Amino acid sequence: SMISRVILLALLLHQTGHALSLAPISWRGGRALSTTVQPRHVSPTLLAKKKGGGGKKKKGGKGGKQSGFAWASSFELKPWESSALREIAVLGCRTFQTRTGKPLHPALADAADVPKALWTLPVACVIVGHPTEAASSDAQLPAADDAAEVAAADSTAAASEAVYVYANLAAIEALGFADWQSAIGAPSALPEEMSKKYESGYSKKAGLRPVTLLDASRWVLEKAAVEGGKLVTSRVGLCYAWSEWQDEDGFVCEPGGKRRTPDPTPEELAAAIEEKGAEVRRLKEEEGLGNKDPQVQEAVAALLSLKAAAEELEKSPA
Repeated sequence: SMISRVILLALLLHQTGHALSLAPISWRGGRALSTTVQPRHVSPTLLAKKKGGGGKKKKGGKGGKQSGFAWASSFELKPWESSALREIAVLGCRTFQTRTGKPLHPALADAADVPKALWTLPVACVIVGHPTEAASSDAQLPAADDAAEVAAADSTAAASEAVYVYANLAAIEALGFADWQSAIGAPSALPEEMSKKYESGYSKKAGLRPVTLLDASRWVLEKAAVEGGKLVTSRVGLCYAWSEWQDEDGFVCEPGGKRRTPDPTPEELAAAIEEKGAEVRRLKEEEGLGNKDPQVQEAVAALLSLKAAAEELEKSPA
């Protein structure tokens, strides 16, 4: 019936948030001509709660997203990517080959990217100089974080103190730095001047935890440029390279965390040979043991090993 339909419509509108206003209904021929449907008033507080959802917030919202500008400003070039450090790395390798007639390491001979190869080379390499062209803005050297560090940096610059303008991974390990940002730009314990153009067999203490460079090579870096129509050579710095260093405990270290006891000196070997020879004589003369006795055989084997080491040391270059 018509009345049942109206009641059903009212129930449906109530569930959907509307109310049925039973305005005067005109009837004609048993049919309703008009009914007025009006929105039911809903409290603004309830609407606000519905819009808020009341559910869990999605993870990774706008608060955790970094803007493009912030990402770009935090981007940092690696030492082998900076044009200034790439240039000085190439200059160091090229100058070494010019001075010695051979590459600093066989891996550099056919390297397509010399600065990148030098960065991971199992040979420690640093360049000591002043933060002028080598420490340009492109190099992105670590900046001071507070006023005290800024003042210290200004004082260093004013005193024109020599710093490490380049250091590869092996050198960072050897000198005790945490990373390249703390190494490049740090004051250098190694001299920046020498009278020769090239020197080998160099030894010197350096580093945050003082270590001794063993059999290091060092050479002068110079850069040629045309100024006022003339070819002018300017000094860039002094490059150092070494494969081994001795730590405070006396161990000989190599890149990659390798450590071993140091090789004995000729004097130490001579003393050990004399001591072992005396032991062999004591076993025979005092204890009456023969050459076939295990104790004598063991002592003789140790004596022969020491003598072989002494001969090998004599043959090796100084």
